[in-house]
Amino acid sequence: MLLAPLLLASLLLAWSLPAPRAFAGELDLPDDLATHPDGRMPIQDLYASYRSLLEQGWQLDVIVQSQPPGREQALPIIALRTPQAGEAVWILSGIHGEETAGPNAIAASIEVIAELGRQRPVVLLPLNNPQGYAHNWRYLNTATWSPDIDGQSVGDSAHLLPHPDQPDEARAPAASSSEAAAITAYILEQAERYPPAWSIDLHEDDLISEGYVYSQGKKGAADPLAALAVETLRQNGIALRMAGETRFGEPIEDGIIGPVTDSSIDELMSAPTIIVDGEARPGPGAHTVLVFETPAKDIELQRRVAAHAALLQALAKELAATPVQ
Repeated sequence: MLLAPLLLASLLLAWSLPAPRAFAGELDLPDDLATHPDGRMPIQDLYASYRSLLEQGWQLDVIVQSQPPGREQALPIIALRTPQAGEAVWILSGIHGEETAGPNAIAASIEVIAELGRQRPVVLLPLNNPQGYAHNWRYLNTATWSPDIDGQSVGDSAHLLPHPDQPDEARAPAASSSEAAAITAYILEQAERYPPAWSIDLHEDDLISEGYVYSQGKKGAADPLAALAVETLRQNGIALRMAGETRFGEPIEDGIIGPVTDSSIDELMSAPTIIVDGEARPGPGAHTVLVFETPAKDIELQRRVAAHAALLQALAKELAATPVQ
């Protein structure tokens, strides 16, 4: 289910955002850009790895220049997509700046992703929060999660998702930040040519000792790709909570949590219906939406990156051979 082009154009205009800019040259990164010194790859090296997909015909888009209050330097949020369009695999990472395994694993797995792109359409958003990554801040406005502060996540999608009690109204009147507005607008725009069939979002959590897999798509906890992810993570030494609840009270069965209402970009990817200008419209409606929450505390980054890379490899192999449903 897709949005009409006229609707998408009016949506972008209403947000007063520049359209994503196709880009083939060097990205405009500050010469003196420093990255948090904990062993994560510098942003310049990450982007160099991601940009290598251009050599295989991929398109690079600059979604928005991110410069939240208090930051002296703007950093580009980028996306890459295969030259062939159609029902696609979407890969997201780096929503939260302190969760570094995903963006680094994507850089280490760029040939795996390139091979997947030769088999079917792919849209890659590898580092959605470069400011947070550079400074080790979770959100745009605060370094850490707190129950007392509304963290501005670049993945906030409440302005597009139906209110649970008033389904003809959005949960929020506007996006929480220009970054969230731009990223969600980009998803809706590209969903015209690259409708999401599968979505993968790499996350970590340093407040848990056992991870789990969210499955937001149509099959929920019964999605076989979610089960494959659980098996792959366990085989690569990642402890998973197989039963009980998440730290947010969500029930876990066999390491998997079914669809949840959390106003995230992942809920948006799976949403059959969204709200635009007070009207219900078809949403991306991806068949499979997987979100991986792996433990980060007291686990060295190299090991975490290796596990995420193994996960990407296993899923890419399966997705290359899986027919669109």
